[in-house]
Amino acid sequence: MNFALTSFRKDLSRWRQDLMQTAIWFAIPLTVGGLITMLMSGDGAQPHGVLLIADQDESFLSVLIAGAYSAGDIGELISVEKTTVEEGTERVNAGEASGLLIIPAGFGDAFLDAEPVTLTLKTNPAQTILPGIITDVTEIVLDAGFYAHQLFGEEINTIQSLVDESNDAAVAAIAVAIQNKIEVVAPQLFPPVINVEIVGPPATDVQVSLALLYLPGIIMMAVMFSSNGLASDFWVERDHGTLRRLVYSPGQLGSFVIGKALAAAVVIAIIGGLTLVLGFLYHGVSWAKFPSSLVWVALSGVALFSWFAALQMLFSNQNTASVISSMLLFPLLMAGGSFFPLAVLPGWIAAIGRLSPNGFVVDKLTSEITEVGAWIIDVNSWLIVAAAAASGLSICAWRLRSGFAQA
Repeated sequence: MNFALTSFRKDLSRWRQDLMQTAIWFAIPLTVGGLITMLMSGDGAQPHGVLLIADQDESFLSVLIAGAYSAGDIGELISVEKTTVEEGTERVNAGEASGLLIIPAGFGDAFLDAEPVTLTLKTNPAQTILPGIITDVTEIVLDAGFYAHQLFGEEINTIQSLVDESNDAAVAAIAVAIQNKIEVVAPQLFPPVINVEIVGPPATDVQVSLALLYLPGIIMMAVMFSSNGLASDFWVERDHGTLRRLVYSPGQLGSFVIGKALAAAVVIAIIGGLTLVLGFLYHGVSWAKFPSSLVWVALSGVALFSWFAALQMLFSNQNTASVISSMLLFPLLMAGGSFFPLAVLPGWIAAIGRLSPNGFVVDKLTSEITEVGAWIIDVNSWLIVAAAAASGLSICAWRLRSGFAQA
């Protein structure tokens, strides 16, 4: 045990002298995560435009048309301002408004008399969405006026003939006629409202932003880079002759591997812990989840370190080992949720990703960070990662004894 601690302190001292490499392991995922977070964490602002209306008629109907653009949800997208034709045209051409609607003089009388009349709508060519909304609303308003005239044309003509007269009986008759027609067309115009009643326990799912779903994968990216880089240290030890001397030291080889694993756990915990701190601060994750997340990241990092080391020891030289491990690293990152969260991938792709070593870790870390409470990772998952770490380190020790140290 004393030799394991000696090996632990020796590796930490050596790795502390190469802070640039450690900084790179941290900086690459931090840069990628920062860019993704900025893209995913928009402020949710919706577009807003200005519709200028030049009302040359100033009748009751022209006022109704202007009000149609500021009613309901449309009013949250479009602000209506009165203007003149000259000023409105100048502002639209200058890009200060989304559109200009010109209501000509005599519009109200022409509508009531069912005579042709033209509304002029000029839109801003530099915009696409808001002018399209304004055009659609205008067409709906005109269609509604057309069908209203078709349905109540007789009543409209009667009302016009009574403008200068006072005939209560005629007014009552018109009201009754309009009411009767509305009752006839109501089933088509106003379908029955469906009331949906949800029976069951209240939902307890926490709403998770897409940017937060990227966090576990970014953390695992930092862990993967660091564990793969630390695994190559066995080659450095062999070049220095350390491993050759250990092979002939009874009982020291296992302690050496344990000490190196403990040192790797500390480095991985520092890198993963810094990434966790930044992610928790930015996303406002409860700090009660931090200890469990950090322990999970450190233990998983040791497991990945041990298997990367075992893989690299299979090859005859360090260059080949580095190339092969790097070739394996990026497909694992792609499949394991570091570039695309597992939660947003198609089901069959996500299922494959969760079978990868880092995908398994990312999936459990996502649950730990996003769900209610802390220490929710099940015992079986902890045992699986611990077994992976132990088996990987055992393979490393076996490989050292079987010829890697003496090559």
